Amino acid sequence: MTAGRPRTPTERKRLTGNPGKRALPEPVVVELVSVADLPPAPGTLGDVGRAVWDRLWTAGQKWLSPTTDLDILTRLCEAHDERDAIREAIADAGYMVPGSMGQQRANPLLSHLRALESQMTKWESLCGFTPTDRARLGMSEIKAKSKLEEMLERRAKRTGNGGA
Repeated sequence: MTAGRPRTPTERKRLTGNPGKRALPEPVVVELVSVADLPPAPGTLGDVGRAVWDRLWTAGQKWLSPTTDLDILTRLCEAHDERDAIREAIADAGYMVPGSMGQQRANPLLSHLRALESQMTKWESLCGFTPTDRARLGMSEIKAKSKLEEMLERRAKRTGNGGA
């Protein structure tokens, strides 16, 4: 037996005007309490990590919790410090380093850097710092009007003004 098409998310049904006309569950609205004061940066952070700490807590003030999100943001900011150190080491040694028998090979720190950046992206996503995750939180940025929306708006204004 095949699973068939996956169900359309309720949010998408609301956006498209509920084409099936079935009753939709009432949306669950959870009020997120904004962080009043930024938590102090942990002493383990370097300059880069502290700057990221301040930036992320300020940006995520509406949805981050100093109770539950403190540890993951600490790891993320420590990773920024580590990333900065790795990038400096790569800049000093170069992208290519001597290998066995005098041949050049890629700096092994590059693979560590890519793995660290991949993990950082996961932590950023968990904390709501990607566009997709902000949209899931209902914190998406306002989009500019499309050309079609602008045209329809102009047409509606003309029609409302007696076709002038």
